[in-house]
Amino acid sequence: MMENNVDYLFYLCRKSLYSENTEKKHWDKNCDFKVLRKLIVENGLTSFLHRILKKENEDGRFIDEKNMADIDAFVRYTTMNIFRNYQAIRLVNEESKKRNIKFVFFKGMVLADLYPQYTERMSCDSDIFVTDEEKDSAEQLLRDCGYEKREHSSKKHVQVYKNQKYDHVIELHTRLWEDYEGPRVERLKTLKLTAADKIIRINACGVDIYTLKAKEHLIYQLFHIIKHFSLNGVGIRYLIDITLFVNRYFDEIDFKQFWKDIEKLGYTCFTETFFMICVKDLKMTDKVFESHPVGNIDGIDDLKMDLLNIGNTTEKEAGWQIMGAMESYFTGEASVPKSKFRRKMSMLFPSVDALPKVYGYAIKHPLLLPVAWTHRGVKFLIKKQFHKDDFYDVGEKINVGERRLKLIEELELAMKEE
Repeated sequence: MMENNVDYLFYLCRKSLYSENTEKKHWDKNCDFKVLRKLIVENGLTSFLHRILKKENEDGRFIDEKNMADIDAFVRYTTMNIFRNYQAIRLVNEESKKRNIKFVFFKGMVLADLYPQYTERMSCDSDIFVTDEEKDSAEQLLRDCGYEKREHSSKKHVQVYKNQKYDHVIELHTRLWEDYEGPRVERLKTLKLTAADKIIRINACGVDIYTLKAKEHLIYQLFHIIKHFSLNGVGIRYLIDITLFVNRYFDEIDFKQFWKDIEKLGYTCFTETFFMICVKDLKMTDKVFESHPVGNIDGIDDLKMDLLNIGNTTEKEAGWQIMGAMESYFTGEASVPKSKFRRKMSMLFPSVDALPKVYGYAIKHPLLLPVAWTHRGVKFLIKKQFHKDDFYDVGEKINVGERRLKLIEELELAMKEE
């Protein structure tokens, strides 16, 4: 039954993406709308699929009036929020021009502009890059525009601001890779994605903005996707983002150089697999492989199901609980153990290289590693006490972490074990 729901979901995505798409897939009695709607909601696709769901329902009548009314109401609410967000974006963007501060927008509105209607892409914040030299001026601008800093969410290289009036959050970056460090991040730095000659002007969602050149933006998107995939899982909305981006900007991207850059980052296997899903299920152009022919790719089904479930393998949507444990594998500081047993043990007793950064004392003084393990266990028990319903127990956390490590290894996203 799950396979039928997945097939129908991708069918709906294709119908929404391409107005000229004439394929017709009738509602299958083996599909379950409750399961389908859960997939749609969890992947943030309700607004994107709203138009086509109503149209398809006229023929199949698989959505009852109450469910359709709930969907309509949700889309109206989110659309109004998006309009408010864009009011705030226009205000900030115009002010940046007046003050001669270069705000470089990435993701967000650049990707929303690719959708049939920009309100169909849900986003919880806006990402803006500024140089170190302009950071203080940029923060003052945000404060002058009614934004307040969220200190608890901010980092060294990412300042988080919220405007209560517009219910709009801006993440002000001075590094695309945020505060992450490690071998993989060092390789990303060498690509100089935000160099002055890599910045262009475009019109997105009716707003004239600065953004990254197409190749650089695509590389960044893959870095961002792989970050979330490695740390706690990422949804299929990113397949849609990449499909639309590549189809729109294909002629502006030097794919020979793109694949060289991807290989340098160690992202080749993941990108091949991710692109193949986009080609097969969402009709992304297969020209991406003309300068980089690939054979049979293992792991397509595993990655596809992980994306659909946003990394969740249990009923508890708590993938965030393993983020700290996964960080060192994402950055390339730790290698993934080969055997299932050793992967499970690494979740219980991580090595110094794989230890979450919060236990810096043990990273600096490895003899304190047993103390960090005990400290980690006590913290887990305390948190478990107050979050019983949505917190993994020890066995669940080990199994979820082991499975993510296995996927990371399968898609060659971790440094090889010595």
